Amino acid sequence: MSSPSAVREVVGTFTPEVSGHILVKPQGPGVKQEPPLPVSVELARGWAADPALAESIRERLRSALVVQTRVDLVAWGTLQRSEYKSKLVERQ
Repeated sequence: MSSPSAVREVVGTFTPEVSGHILVKPQGPGVKQEPPLPVSVELARGWAADPALAESIRERLRSALVVQTRVDLVAWGTLQRSEYKSKLVERQ
């Protein structure tokens, strides 16, 4: 599995369409995951989900990090925030 912080960095290049908050959701224990790896990407305030945006993010993650993902765009404010360190991974 690619580093969640590396995934966040790649997704962050899609601002202003996205907020930069992500949540990687591995489907099993351990580092090795069966593709595609589910990744929730929070949209920026006022932006609507667009399948073309999700596909662009998926393609950039694949080319930059050599990882197959399933990108789910979620509404602004959906992903939990923290004053310190935001959670990047949520085990299923």
